[in-house]
Amino acid sequence: MSALYLLSIIVPTVCMGLVDRRWQLFLFRPCAAGRAVAVVAAGTVLFLVWDLIAIEADMYHRGESDAMTGIELAPELPLEELFFIVFLCYLTMVLHQLFRLVLAPRVRSGA
Repeated sequence: MSALYLLSIIVPTVCMGLVDRRWQLFLFRPCAAGRAVAVVAAGTVLFLVWDLIAIEADMYHRGESDAMTGIELAPELPLEELFFIVFLCYLTMVLHQLFRLVLAPRVRSGA
């Protein structure tokens, strides 16, 4: 057991946080940090519930890998899944804000 897979999720999340901080896209927007945390938390809860329903319906099974920590939050729900879900929610919102920033001038100018 190792933390290689977990690190492969955490490192890109931190890098995305640096991009977010540099351009103030989502979490680091002035006066929007609380709302941003709430959005990521809501998305995380939604996807965790989705996973738990799929596990209960026997549609989801944890894969075995030497790169994983082996820590389970619940049966068939590895620790890495929680970090991946947070990453997915954060990535989605950072990209959404980036696209709004890039495309907004084109929409206003009618291009």
